[in-house]
Amino acid sequence: MSAISSLSSFLQNITLVQNSQNQIANLTYQVDTGLKYQDLSGYGTQANQLLNLQSGQTTEQNYVSNNTQTGTFLTAYDSTMSQINSDATSLSASLDAFTVTDPDAVSNLKALVSGLQTDVAATLNTQVGDRYLYGGTRYTTAPVGDLTALPAPTFVTPATTPPTVTPLTVTDGTIPSPQTTPPTYLVPPYDTDAATLNASAAPAAATIAAAGQTYAQQTTAVANNQTTTYGISSNNPTFQHLIYALQNAQAAASTDTSTPAGVANQAALIKQATSELAIAMNGAPAVAASAGPPAVAAVAAVASLQSLQDQNGTAEVIVANANTVHTQTLATLQSQITSIDQVDPATVATELSTAQNTLEGSYKVVASVLSETLLNYLK
Repeated sequence: MSAISSLSSFLQNITLVQNSQNQIANLTYQVDTGLKYQDLSGYGTQANQLLNLQSGQTTEQNYVSNNTQTGTFLTAYDSTMSQINSDATSLSASLDAFTVTDPDAVSNLKALVSGLQTDVAATLNTQVGDRYLYGGTRYTTAPVGDLTALPAPTFVTPATTPPTVTPLTVTDGTIPSPQTTPPTYLVPPYDTDAATLNASAAPAAATIAAAGQTYAQQTTAVANNQTTTYGISSNNPTFQHLIYALQNAQAAASTDTSTPAGVANQAALIKQATSELAIAMNGAPAVAASAGPPAVAAVAAVASLQSLQDQNGTAEVIVANANTVHTQTLATLQSQITSIDQVDPATVATELSTAQNTLEGSYKVVASVLSETLLNYLK
């Protein structure tokens, strides 16, 4: 009986040792990772709940990442639009102060316009990451060419007294039917793809689709069932008027005023530059078509530079508010996940210490039994 009793006690202690080792291994994992179990099977009925929470967390994080990137683009639009507004204000001040008979005014305007043409082109070619901001959905193509190389505006024929500059023909990516005389093309002449897209007055559908990309905005999902549209194209009519104002001012500063006709032409160019700039800065209402007489073609409304910036600001608010909600939701989900799969470090450390002490005691008992058995055997 003594031998059987000793064997039973020995086996019980061996089992206790094994259990203690397993417990210590699990507790050590918890201390190292902060997690309760190494796989989902350990969570029992809470496993599905944990999976659902983690899936929701992934969805929210994807929204946060997307909205953060979108916010970066919107911030860049805001700062660059501020720069363009500043350029327009500088041009306005120079045109207001311009005196046809003042050589210094001509020289100053010429220098200013040259600088503004360079600055406006560079601003509209702003790149954030691998995306050109103002390129529509042509993300990898700089949208604006050399503004200083654009042709000088022409004058209305037959000539009027005083002379009249040919007004801007605004492009919008479509071809009027019937086509106008002279033709209306798909994109403004400063667009870097103008040579290709404006090669024909009757372009193919694929060309029209390509031109549409130059005007396109982006639509992004900021939350479940919520999207917002953002983006400003370099081909926006507002910029077409601004750039045509610069063309007229450039031509005015380069006009030979040694004759009365030259002086009159310069004055007409300054007048047209002022008119185009006013449209860019203040916007213009839509004009309905009329059969006349005289016949009047429909003209779309033009947004002001500030209005474009304000529209971008609205998108910024929408994206920022959505991201705030997603961030708060992420925190709530993480709290729920933590309540399921996270351990209390202090509690686990205490349990680990207790388990280690228990294991040490079990080792001593096993060693004692083995020692007693060996002595009995030697007797």
